[in-house]
Amino acid sequence: MRLAGAALACALAAALPPAAAAQDPSGAPPAAPLRVFLDCHGPCDFDYLRREIAYVNWARDRQDADLHLLLTTQGTGGGGQQYTLKFIGLRGFAGVDDELVFASRQSDSFDEIRALIAQRIGLGLARYLAHGPLAGRLRLGFTPPEEGAPLGGPERDPWNLWVFTVSANGEYNSESQQSSNRVSGSLRARRVTEQWKLSAEVEGNRSTSRFTLDSGEVVHSKRSEYVGSLLAVRSLGEHWSLGLNTGARRSSRDNYDLQVRFAPGLEFDVFPYKESSRRQFVFVYEIALLYSRYAEETIFSKVRETRVGQALTAAVEAVQPWGTMEARLNGSTYLDRWSQNRVNLQGGMSVRVVRGLQLSLHAYYSRIRDQLSLAKEGASDDEVLLQLKQLKTSYSAGVFIGLNYTFGSKFNNVVNPRFDSALFDF
Repeated sequence: MRLAGAALACALAAALPPAAAAQDPSGAPPAAPLRVFLDCHGPCDFDYLRREIAYVNWARDRQDADLHLLLTTQGTGGGGQQYTLKFIGLRGFAGVDDELVFASRQSDSFDEIRALIAQRIGLGLARYLAHGPLAGRLRLGFTPPEEGAPLGGPERDPWNLWVFTVSANGEYNSESQQSSNRVSGSLRARRVTEQWKLSAEVEGNRSTSRFTLDSGEVVHSKRSEYVGSLLAVRSLGEHWSLGLNTGARRSSRDNYDLQVRFAPGLEFDVFPYKESSRRQFVFVYEIALLYSRYAEETIFSKVRETRVGQALTAAVEAVQPWGTMEARLNGSTYLDRWSQNRVNLQGGMSVRVVRGLQLSLHAYYSRIRDQLSLAKEGASDDEVLLQLKQLKTSYSAGVFIGLNYTFGSKFNNVVNPRFDSALFDF
């Protein structure tokens, strides 16, 4: 595997010296190998990083580190990922921060991605290692490109930035008294530039199940759903965007023989879009024309109808050294009958409370007043148990809370994979 561009090669002629006591916070350079705390919100292979970057002490807790590495990711238009690697100086390096932004391709394997992350971490660490006891062991190398390949600059793209993804899946499960199968497929096309974001998708799935009861009765179930969508977004600067969201779907569970949506919208981000990997605070307003044709007559005695609705969404997301936080509030209603509406609130956070203690909280709540597609005949007992039909409800809610406390050694350098693949379980 080759990695184009600069590569940092740190050769250690002898074993690293033991870690010394915490450095003087006055700003003096560290007297021991750099202590690094990794805070990864992406595809990080920590075992791999500890093997490849063995010239630092990996701290288990942020409070014991000289440097906090915060890695966040965002999807790119080409189907890959953009990585933002933030170097946050602590203790003697307080105020000495840096940031690297790089991207992987959709075709990159996990091994190529983890090697790319390790290489960029190594490059970013160089400025901090240069002030420590290992400065004399650092060497900066360069891997030249293949003969005839350009050193840099844009390359000609025969696909004009379009990326296509085709997928097909099948699944079959069987036991003595039950069996099930499911097939699904999708086709996606996407093109993203600084000014435009275009995305089209067609997908469908169909599943069947068979259950044999103790009485000998055999129960069959079938579910299917087909969806097509098109999204077009035009950038209007660092904070504003104009979008059009259209689509159609058919769902046996939700009683839609056909539903068509045409929804233009406007978005405003309080922070510049270039900061979106670390923080976002957006407001989105949409107005939608909806046509629905139902598989069964609804509780409102409708077989088909055309309605106009609107929705307003406020969402905030932050990835910071203290942890992560996200929240979303959405409200929607029909313009001809405001009493038919829905309000959704969901959020979560993961916060470092004190040394070694982390609090995680996730919750959601929906107040539901707009189940227009409920079938008039209702659902049989079998359809309820097999979740074949949407059921009437006035709300939906859930909550998760967790505490995680870790204590012990300050360092986390050793990798030992023995028995990681043991199979026997009770």
